[in-house]
Amino acid sequence: MGISEDGLVLESAKLRAVVEPGNGAKIRSLRSLRSGKEFFYQDSRRSFDGSKGYSYHDIGGMDECFPAVAACRGQLDTGETYDYPDHGCLWERAWVVADANSRGVTLSCTIPELCCTVRRRSYFETDETLRLEYEIVSHNTQMIPFVYSAHPLLAADEQTVIHFPADAASAYVAGANTGVAVGTWMSLSGPQPAAVIGPFRLEHRTVVKLFTEKLTTGWAAVAYPDSGERLTFTFDPEKLPHLGYLSCQGNDNLGDGHFTGEFLLAFEPTTGIGDELGTNIRTNTLKQLQPGATFSFWIRITVEDI
Repeated sequence: MGISEDGLVLESAKLRAVVEPGNGAKIRSLRSLRSGKEFFYQDSRRSFDGSKGYSYHDIGGMDECFPAVAACRGQLDTGETYDYPDHGCLWERAWVVADANSRGVTLSCTIPELCCTVRRRSYFETDETLRLEYEIVSHNTQMIPFVYSAHPLLAADEQTVIHFPADAASAYVAGANTGVAVGTWMSLSGPQPAAVIGPFRLEHRTVVKLFTEKLTTGWAAVAYPDSGERLTFTFDPEKLPHLGYLSCQGNDNLGDGHFTGEFLLAFEPTTGIGDELGTNIRTNTLKQLQPGATFSFWIRITVEDI
């Protein structure tokens, strides 16, 4: 286990990952040792203030979102209430290192207000694959309504090529400034507009957030012709049956002009359709963690030559 100024360093013969336990268990970096390619977006802003909200902290790398992605509050038909902050309860908290060696690390974070613990083991399953194994353990006497979403922001440029899973025939539009109505479904079959899959251009000034229908095969990929490599996410479709997709091309997200010069790209394996529980409920994809139960799942991130 190496230690850099950024966090814990994991290495295989082909990849180097940096994990930051004190920064929400963020996977700061995933880099090819052959090409030097950095596969995660790196936030180039000079200063951050997470007290103003998630978007004002360093959004680079891969964060964890639970029990929601967007801030939400409400009451279920069964009487349980929820009041969840923006991007959930994990990204602002320090995680505890339970075990670590040169190829992997196990971290945990307890959320007292939900009476539950989230554990993640990150390790190189092979020289090409970083495997993430999760447990969300309830210590609660009540059900916990939730959505879990991985939240990796990926490197992207004008050459980046997107590959959706073949069985993702349609997607729910959770957000868009392209004229597509939010809350509707769009086909993913056949040619797609550049605002969705590229070619990416900053002058598009677009943002699109989609969620696939239920998948039978859990995968998605991004190809990088500049380095001759492909990054592939695979995940358990029984536990993470949907895939969130974000594409921002020069969109001024915060109104300060910074992101007009940036591409933001994300594949987000997730339990439900929507970033907040209201959409989960409307789409019948809400998850509930039973008292004393454990929800386990895995995600693989693989880098291969094209």
